[in-house]
Amino acid sequence: MSLRILILVVVLGLLLISTLARAEDLGEARDLIAKQLEQLKKGDVDGLKAGFTARQQDKITKALVEAAQKEVSKHALDDLVGSVAKQGNDLKIKMKNGRSLTTLVKVDGAWKADTIWFK
Repeated sequence: MSLRILILVVVLGLLLISTLARAEDLGEARDLIAKQLEQLKKGDVDGLKAGFTARQQDKITKALVEAAQKEVSKHALDDLVGSVAKQGNDLKIKMKNGRSLTTLVKVDGAWKADTIWFK
């Protein structure tokens, strides 16, 4: 009987750890997209570039940001970040409607968006 209880405790512990990790991933993803949303609204091109991987940074221009500013007010954060799934070492962000928003990649300890989600 005590072995069954031990197994149950271990399984419940692993489920709790998994749930907490998913909640942390969702929180980190929401925080990054919220920050980028605010930077878009302010027109902060340099700030936005810092939140994207190196391969995307040169593609983020003042013209792109100005065009995105016209659309950004139509989207709530909750609609943009509906779910987050771990994909290897990366985080795949899906919108509330199920469409892919972006993938976050850890670069030097910080999450960076690997696609320009506001194009």
